[in-house]
Amino acid sequence: MAATLKDVAARAGVHPSTVSRVLRKQENLKILDTTRKRIFDAVKALNYQPDFTARALRMKKSFTIGLIVPDIGNPFFSRITRTIEQLGFEKDYTVIVCNTDENQAKEDRYVNHLLSRGIDGLIMVPAQDSDESINKVLEHKVPLVLIDRLFENIKTNAVISNNVESAYNAVKHLVDLGHKKVAFLRGRNNIYTMTKRFEGYQKAVDEFGLVKSDSLIVGNGFSFNDGYDATTELLNCPEPPTALLLTGNLITVGAISAILAKGLKIPEDISVVAFADSIFSPYLVKPLTTISHPLYEIGSKAFNLLLEHIESGEEELPPTQIMINTQFDIRETTGKAKAA
Repeated sequence: MAATLKDVAARAGVHPSTVSRVLRKQENLKILDTTRKRIFDAVKALNYQPDFTARALRMKKSFTIGLIVPDIGNPFFSRITRTIEQLGFEKDYTVIVCNTDENQAKEDRYVNHLLSRGIDGLIMVPAQDSDESINKVLEHKVPLVLIDRLFENIKTNAVISNNVESAYNAVKHLVDLGHKKVAFLRGRNNIYTMTKRFEGYQKAVDEFGLVKSDSLIVGNGFSFNDGYDATTELLNCPEPPTALLLTGNLITVGAISAILAKGLKIPEDISVVAFADSIFSPYLVKPLTTISHPLYEIGSKAFNLLLEHIESGEEELPPTQIMINTQFDIRETTGKAKAA
């Protein structure tokens, strides 16, 4: 017969409630280290396994949260996912990770699945083709935190970056180097993040009197091929840009590959600034000038915000939006504009 909580308590010489609080890692629990050790020794000796189903029924919680991301292979999302998973583990929550591939139908299906499992809360980066799944989560009154992207017409918790300012500062840096023709390689143009980065780019173009042309705004995807094809299109123009502002990790790899395939040098022939979060950016043959995100901070703030709403119980807290500052690192892929 499997050992029970009472068996552990009897072996450790404590009350069952003490065992429960220790195993739940209750904060601010005042207990001697020797007592804590006796409890864990008893758990090990008896091979005790907590009954999470009974616990969930008793506490009306599943101790499970959902995490929906567009591309787990993207360093931006994978490192945020790693942070949330680790924090969930430390707080005794199971994190169910779902990858949508930027597909709205997959997102809708995952949301339905997670809601049917009785998750306590959801963190997600929406595909943004529709707000239907967001509204469904809110209708079920399940705590929700969005990361990186939001719907401006829906009030909900979110952790986002200062994309307008970040893109503006990147273009200003290029202007200071004498660049007048800066191209913008966007991801999907319906994504909140991209619209804000484009807003910052346009603000700088207007303010500094740069060349303004629809032909300098290219791309509509986040893959290597999207970056490669969009950059090739730009470089084949009769008067190509002297600098590129890239808006994603895989877009950046594709763009640099296209530049090298043309036999051009960075930054002698063309300068590159990228929104990129690869840990390898500083260590490339030409260390990359980047706008990067504090990914651990983004993941931890999203998790803690969700936990705050989960643990508020019946009290409905007002939505909170947290703005995170990016980091601009000037390295070796930006230089003075090539003389005409």
